[in-house]
Amino acid sequence: MNKINATRGVYFLANNGVFEQSVGFLRSFRTHNPKLPLCLIPFDSDFDKISALKNTYSFSVFDDSSLLASCDAISEKFHGFKLGTYRKLVAWEGIFDDFIYIDVDTVVIDSVDFAFEHLKQHDYVASHSNIETIRRWVWKDSVYSTNLLTTPQIAYSANTGFFVSRRGLLPMKHCSAKVSGGLELKESMELDCMEQPFLNYLVVTSGYSYTSLLRLLTAENAPAAKLEWWAGTPAGRVEEGKLYHPSGAPIFLVHWAGFSNNFGGSRAGLPYRDLWEFYRRPGFSADIL
Repeated sequence: MNKINATRGVYFLANNGVFEQSVGFLRSFRTHNPKLPLCLIPFDSDFDKISALKNTYSFSVFDDSSLLASCDAISEKFHGFKLGTYRKLVAWEGIFDDFIYIDVDTVVIDSVDFAFEHLKQHDYVASHSNIETIRRWVWKDSVYSTNLLTTPQIAYSANTGFFVSRRGLLPMKHCSAKVSGGLELKESMELDCMEQPFLNYLVVTSGYSYTSLLRLLTAENAPAAKLEWWAGTPAGRVEEGKLYHPSGAPIFLVHWAGFSNNFGGSRAGLPYRDLWEFYRRPGFSADIL
């Protein structure tokens, strides 16, 4: 495949239950990425309100029911019920040669085009990794005694709300075949974080090159990398739809993982509420294409 002509695009995962977050995400994404192709992966069958936005925000819908069912089957192995977050695995079988996946509890405050450039050196790029304080959101302490992963594989422990990769690297047949190995680690997985442990397991045992934007910026001498900001982190400065890092590091998206209950009603307790409302507020035009 000629990489110059490779198709590039972004996937997001949603249903009607996250309608408010989805509108904020879509408005922010299209504000800063007006032409980049976008595709919805349905979290479940209840997504008609989200789908109704596809003309306004110019996105397609992933509709291969058999692949989505395969993701559901994997989630049942780990949780005992269908959990739609595992459906992000279909990104490796989707319509884009090079792709980005972004969770909808996010506002995008800059172009994401820079992220594709890192696929020249790596096969999978997450947002943050190799931080001991977030390792516990992937693996329990008991993972070390299993001897099933190396210390560097455990240390990677990346957030899976944002990642960049290429079609075909982790096809569904491969993901399904890795379930038995993943289940050996089930008791050491932090399954409250849904698909995050299994996806980390897939990546670190894949044989492909993986890293994160944080490591690119701090350890791999890639100054063009930009960073994600977790809304639970204080000290960011918000101004006109942007968030500025105290150190001056460039921020391209802000995510609210762990704050899903703060998006309704008055949105009391939502950190950086003014940033989110900059994109969601009624006075901000929905037609920004």
